[in-house]
Amino acid sequence: MSDAEAYATFKAVRFADNGGEAFCPHCECDAVYEYESRRIFKCKQCERQFSLTSGTIFSGRKLVLRDILVAIALFVNGANGHSALRLGRDLNVSYKTAFVMLHKLRAIMGALRAPRKLKGIVEIDGVWVGGHVQKANLKENRKDRRGTHPKRLAIVTLRERREGGRSLTFALKHEAEAVTTILAHVDRSATIVADEAAHWGILRAYFEVQQINHQKAYSLKGIHTNNVESFNSRVRRAERGVYHHIAGRHVQAYANEISWREDHRRHANGTQFATILGAAARLPSSDEWRGYWQRHLPKPPTPRAKLRLV
Repeated sequence: MSDAEAYATFKAVRFADNGGEAFCPHCECDAVYEYESRRIFKCKQCERQFSLTSGTIFSGRKLVLRDILVAIALFVNGANGHSALRLGRDLNVSYKTAFVMLHKLRAIMGALRAPRKLKGIVEIDGVWVGGHVQKANLKENRKDRRGTHPKRLAIVTLRERREGGRSLTFALKHEAEAVTTILAHVDRSATIVADEAAHWGILRAYFEVQQINHQKAYSLKGIHTNNVESFNSRVRRAERGVYHHIAGRHVQAYANEISWREDHRRHANGTQFATILGAAARLPSSDEWRGYWQRHLPKPPTPRAKLRLV
């Protein structure tokens, strides 16, 4: 694909609501004209200039449109993810550029999360990610310190057990904090299936709850959490095999990405590419990722000179 073809492709998606013809993202007027010397537009009504990516998550971009399309294609084709280091090598760009690009794509995936409440049979489980907890040498000295590391978080997943079911993920300090989140995102008619953890018993006041004791069996009388456990294994493969480190304030972004991959795993690659590209044209500019590496910490206030009384 040439630069002109990439430009035409992005333009058709960006202005799909107007039949592929450009309109002003500020006043939505379709009376615009394009400069011949530069690929920018100017609105005849508000007289403001804008580019093809103005008002989208790729606003303020440095990459050419062809590289952006390639980045989307490579990212959605990764079964368990696509690291920034690898993308930087694929596009011949710096790690910082690839890092921001991938997080913009994760923001798109997060915006595509299921807006409705989950129904039917909903399996719930959590998996720990983040900072490593060194175990003691002797077995009798080992303690459960999974929640003590400052960078260690629990990714709690709610997943519908049906064909085409959706999943929702939440990065929390501890799995027990998910109770209020479940009440907000699961329909009261649903049946909750979870493991033997005591905090899931609180949900019995609001839902029909089935619990399986994994100390005795993984599946017993039709009660199991195999689907959400399969999702947790995808998280492990992404953490250990692709990213090697998922921690800190970006855990929720990685969780959204893995959830999107799980929900769209049966879709064709071309369909996944079109879904992300279409959402990118509609998602507004991100204050978090626009100019991410150009920010400077605020300077500390200059101390005032003390007055000396004479």
